[in-house]
Amino acid sequence: MIDACRAALEAHHARHGTIPSMAGLAKLWGYASKSSAARRVGELVEAGVLAWSADRRLRPGPSFRTADPGLDEAGERWSASYDGELTRAYMMTVRLLRLARSIEIGLARTAASEGLTAGEVLVLDTLFRAGPPHRLAPTALKKHFVISLAGVAKRLERLLALGLIERVPNPDDRRGMLVQLTGDGIALLQRLVQLDRHSSHIMWPTALPEQDYRVMLDALQAAQALIEAEPDDL
Repeated sequence: MIDACRAALEAHHARHGTIPSMAGLAKLWGYASKSSAARRVGELVEAGVLAWSADRRLRPGPSFRTADPGLDEAGERWSASYDGELTRAYMMTVRLLRLARSIEIGLARTAASEGLTAGEVLVLDTLFRAGPPHRLAPTALKKHFVISLAGVAKRLERLLALGLIERVPNPDDRRGMLVQLTGDGIALLQRLVQLDRHSSHIMWPTALPEQDYRVMLDALQAAQALIEAEPDDL
């Protein structure tokens, strides 16, 4: 029964772009009372299909299947020219690219709240993840990035000017210097962490049901391994 309610709700949202009120949901699902609809809503919230907004209004949750006319049309065109296997691959790749872009936009917005770019915050985070005393050689920074990042030197100079990092002597090389987080840099990261706790572009995995979270994590790790196993000279 819950699957039928979910399908009806997602079809309604695709047509109207809204989530009905509790009374509207009761009517949509053919229930005699709002209390019956409320129980079903509770199940859908627990499954991640629905979620409550701050003002106690229902909104689509992380598992809500939102219609995507643009991608649906693309799928039809791909399938008309390519085989089903390639079409499936394109559909998944484009969805992942869109997800990554949405996350990038969120990261940039959070960084901008402190007057920084997402790339500059990534440098600070890389130094933090190196562990106390949070220092690395500039040439070693790239090895620790979770993603590739160009223009490291330019970002370092700006962070130095802002007092978020500092240069310190390399104890293992008298001629070398390391870059290290300052107290101000650590404090800034701590402020951003507090923002991240309330940011959907960071916290969305925690809204997934545990099974979906594990399946998605395993699938992404497997996908990464398959891509990295591909020879570079193809």
